[in-house]
Amino acid sequence: MENQTAPASAKIIIIKNIYFYLVSFVALMMVVFALANLINIALKTWVFTNADNFYYGPISTECGILVKSTDSAENATTRQMTPEECIKQDETNRQREKDSQASQKQRDAVRDISLIVVGIPLFILHWRALRKKENV
Repeated sequence: MENQTAPASAKIIIIKNIYFYLVSFVALMMVVFALANLINIALKTWVFTNADNFYYGPISTECGILVKSTDSAENATTRQMTPEECIKQDETNRQREKDSQASQKQRDAVRDISLIVVGIPLFILHWRALRKKENV
């Protein structure tokens, strides 16, 4: 009976060690990738400020057609946009794009900080448990 329990306990120890090393590795990678992404966000925000800019082509005087709706869909009228309306629409679109980029950076920063807050304690707990096992 003792011979059968010894290999079983050795298998359990190996499985536990694999688990602890795997969780430690995953937690460490969470922290590394989150820190790398935070550095990326910081560089694009304060150092390389044009890295997120998109190129906008020249404004066309034929921006599109606006639909002026009345009481029903059958009475809707359409007309060509004026150059002033095109410029105003282009400015609105550019502002929306800037707002969208800023909110995306904030969402990315929140995600990365969350990964760091979860990853560091997870790594420390599992790594200490591994070191404690090796010293015993």
